Amino acid sequence: LESEEQQVAAAKRLLALKETTRIDNFSASLAGIIRTIRKYGHEGLQAAPPGSSAEATAAKRKTKAEKENEQESWKRTLAEEGVVDEDLDDDAVDDTVELGKLTGKPHPDDLILFAVPVCAPYPTLSQYTYRVKLTPGNMKRGKAVKACIEMFLKEDQKSPHSTRLKELIKKVAETEWVHAVIGEVKIAAAGAQKQIQKSKNKAKKK
Repeated sequence: LESEEQQVAAAKRLLALKETTRIDNFSASLAGIIRTIRKYGHEGLQAAPPGSSAEATAAKRKTKAEKENEQESWKRTLAEEGVVDEDLDDDAVDDTVELGKLTGKPHPDDLILFAVPVCAPYPTLSQYTYRVKLTPGNMKRGKAVKACIEMFLKEDQKSPHSTRLKELIKKVAETEWVHAVIGEVKIAAAGAQKQIQKSKNKAKKK
């Protein structure tokens, strides 16, 4: 999405859906919202009002038939968008299932396999354990990546996965960070400027 208004509208709509309905796949839901905004605009996109019937059924679990119908609906949608072939065999890998395994806030009993750097509208990352806000600035992409990593590794998180998460952050290839982060930015986070200044001082000493 190009404008900030569209990004905020998409984030608010996804948050409203999360509060009023059960979402099994956030990535697929966000993709649908983005397609709707691109096709019809964001002006008419509204959240469900409090006390609505959707809110009353938020805790209701989907039946097997409903899940199968939803899966078939997503397959048709993805086929129409040219993402997957509608005639795929039943043995084919369903990428949407894999996307559903990604999380920004692991639970204590989760088995964490790897870390993935992402860049998205800040409101959608409000529940992520490790996050920084990127605003327009003059910092190059490579320097921004290094500053973000250093801040993540120095954060004192009270999560039971803290040590494991930091190990996985270190293992992420620099190219993956560079591809995920936008260029010409300024990092807005607690202690960000101090960390950036320390990095500059280290570079001068070398």
